[in-house]
Amino acid sequence: MVGEMLTEVTEQNFDEEVLSYDLPTFACFITSWCGHCFPTCLVADELVNRYEGRIKFVRIDKEKAPEISDEYHITVVPSIILFQNSRIKRKLLGYQKEGTLRDLLDALLTGVEAPINVSEEHDEEA
Repeated sequence: MVGEMLTEVTEQNFDEEVLSYDLPTFACFITSWCGHCFPTCLVADELVNRYEGRIKFVRIDKEKAPEISDEYHITVVPSIILFQNSRIKRKLLGYQKEGTLRDLLDALLTGVEAPINVSEEHDEEA
């Protein structure tokens, strides 16, 4: 099944699995009816092995976790939020190509700002 490599996160375990987790976390917000979520999960599945032990990958169903979705202003699916040290590092809207995500994740791990062209939204609070 697509997205199987991603840890399923709920409102009950979000703090433990994402905010309190030691590694940077790639959180993919999806819904069951979203056509663009399927290829996003495929890309994320491929990235899991590449970044094993360095980045955690999780999947959050927007409709099953409305409080989290509201808190992080998830209005577009798929949306990807990169968390590090309990803070949002990047928020990406819509489908992203694998190469773009690799560049972004490599930059996150090295602490360098990635000059990439993605559909992005910056939260005022981040």
